[in-house]
Amino acid sequence: MADVRELSGADVSAAVVFLGGHYRPGSMRTAVTAVRVLCRFLEDSGYCAGLSRAVPTRFSRRVNSAVVLPPGRIEELTNSPDVSKPSGRRDRALLLLAARTGLRPVDMVGLRLSDIDWKQGQIALTQHKTGTVLVLPLLADVGEAIAGYLLHGRPAGVADEHVFLRAQAPYVGLAPSSDLYHVASHAFARAQVGSLDSTGRGFRVLRASFATRMLEGGTPLPVISGALGHRGIDSAKHYLAADEKHMRECCLDFTGIEPRKERP
Repeated sequence: MADVRELSGADVSAAVVFLGGHYRPGSMRTAVTAVRVLCRFLEDSGYCAGLSRAVPTRFSRRVNSAVVLPPGRIEELTNSPDVSKPSGRRDRALLLLAARTGLRPVDMVGLRLSDIDWKQGQIALTQHKTGTVLVLPLLADVGEAIAGYLLHGRPAGVADEHVFLRAQAPYVGLAPSSDLYHVASHAFARAQVGSLDSTGRGFRVLRASFATRMLEGGTPLPVISGALGHRGIDSAKHYLAADEKHMRECCLDFTGIEPRKERP
């Protein structure tokens, strides 16, 4: 094309499609915005008319299905830490807490001693993301693992009220990103589950697996959303695609829309 005045809406649409094959969704928005600005400049300058109408204004949101692990692999993960070491007791308690309750990583590291009611057998905490109180049952194996860490693994005489502390000085609460990534990466390696790059973001895999098991067991979505501490059920819908058993029940046959046989 030798003259910009020869541009048409079809050319703009073709350019947007081309960009869509080379950019991620987030970058695509920026690229299309640049195209729209150019089209409006050409319109305002009198070179072309109606080009900006060919630029899309809405984009579909890309949603990736959750990465989940089967129950057997999760048990291998939770049993992988060396509980003869203080850090191993802590790591096993963290892994079990994530696998059995689906707690967010930031809420696990934020858990305080006062959040655990041993007599009532429950955990009550204020969620970091939503600011709402979440009450969860303290399951037997989770309680035993946490108690084992508190009695035989957690540094003694520490003023910090966080349940889970660093194994080396300074004995402070864990960081949800770096410290938990270290715990998860070691557990994944010991259990030979795979690298975090291939399976997802560590503890979030256990959260997704917990939600998927509930779905597979027929638990209603609102109940799952409540257990995960979501504000509404929309956030829990992210896990629907991982429930392969029930997703198969949604498949439709080709009755009335039978594919035609290609002629030789």
